[in-house]
Amino acid sequence: MAKKTTPNVGITQLNKEIELSNLKLKLPEPVPLPERIDGLSDFVATESKHLMAAAKELKKQMDKLKKSLSKEYNVEYPFRYEFIVTSEQRLPKIKWHRVIARGGWYPELETQEVSNGVLRRFSHAMDWEIPLYLYLLDELNQLEQRVKPIRELSSQVRKTMRAIKKLQI
Repeated sequence: MAKKTTPNVGITQLNKEIELSNLKLKLPEPVPLPERIDGLSDFVATESKHLMAAAKELKKQMDKLKKSLSKEYNVEYPFRYEFIVTSEQRLPKIKWHRVIARGGWYPELETQEVSNGVLRRFSHAMDWEIPLYLYLLDELNQLEQRVKPIRELSSQVRKTMRAIKKLQI
């Protein structure tokens, strides 16, 4: 029985610099607040949709970079860390994962969720990856600064609408 090869994770030596300006978070201008309370739910839905689209677009750009580096350096997974975009209350939630290759007779690829603090310490990251992760963390921090107030507003709008419906009954 032939031993399978372990998936390639990470590029040890990058020959070129990554153009970070290609990985830009495209946040649209905020939609103006409605004048009436009944327009708040539409406002929250519109903002949520814009923020989710911006997060998914950044992920798509990162996947495009990953694909080009994989092809150029002949590795399956060029980055030791990757982020995924999930939806929480129709708003983007970013989760970072560390990619780990396990060898042996049955090689496998494992991902472990990590916090931003672990990522900022650059555990297991190559030197060329550090500026990329710092840049991505800054971009995603801008997104989070827009998401937090919308998340709070969404919660308050739901509570207010429930209270209004109870009064109308």
